Amino acid sequence: MDSLSGLLKNFFTHKDFLPPASEIAGTMFTPLHFAFAAVVLALIIFSAIRASKWSEGKIRVCFGISWAFLVCMEVTKILWETFSGATVNFEWGGILPLYPCSIFMYAMPFAIFGKGKLRYMGCGYVCSLGLLGASINFFYPATVLGNYSCISFAGFHTFLYHGVMLFTALTMLLSGYHSYKKAESFTDLLLPAIPALGVSVLANAVNFSPIGSDYMFFKLNSFFLAPIGAVLHDIPTVFIVYTLYLVIHALPYLPFYVSNKRRRESAQTT
Repeated sequence: MDSLSGLLKNFFTHKDFLPPASEIAGTMFTPLHFAFAAVVLALIIFSAIRASKWSEGKIRVCFGISWAFLVCMEVTKILWETFSGATVNFEWGGILPLYPCSIFMYAMPFAIFGKGKLRYMGCGYVCSLGLLGASINFFYPATVLGNYSCISFAGFHTFLYHGVMLFTALTMLLSGYHSYKKAESFTDLLLPAIPALGVSVLANAVNFSPIGSDYMFFKLNSFFLAPIGAVLHDIPTVFIVYTLYLVIHALPYLPFYVSNKRRRESAQTT
């Protein structure tokens, strides 16, 4: 399945009915994948630069429309995954939007409609863990392109979702809608982690229920983390992952927090 017409014909075909990935154009690290990703990345950067020059009101409208569209697309993807395979199956242990990048859907209302610390909290997630997660999944979408072409519904969804996350974070930082420099207090280092901590409650409720899963990677059973999870008990793995989430969210703000603290101390001594 290496022709454009073949890819378009099978655009909505579930992986259960597709040939092996080696026979599909546009799967992971193929020329079509690289070309497609390069074009999309160029559009993201160009769009973010243009949007950063808009008024704050216009930027908020853009964020609101993008967020609403992604939520609709996520629901569509879940329904498609459930009903389009060889069997009708709602995979509780893997299909729920409880992954690190899923937090974007829950954090953005705070970034769009919130004020003060609420807005800082929502934007903080987007520009820390959200930016990191979107970058990883955009440049290394192995979980999707391991089975699908980039010219497919699944491929389109992952590039759209993580592309919008990248666009949003870049626009926030380039326009001044949000800034790492605003970290004045120790609380400002913790606020960006709150959306992730909130979603983690639901994620771990599923992880440690009879359903069982590794949402938000708290059991360290996914990808390259699996060897670590295999030798550790659940309690230390959960503690490790919570610590990592706190550090990841705080890290971009830490240099400015230290700089602001020193500036205030210097001002007090003069």
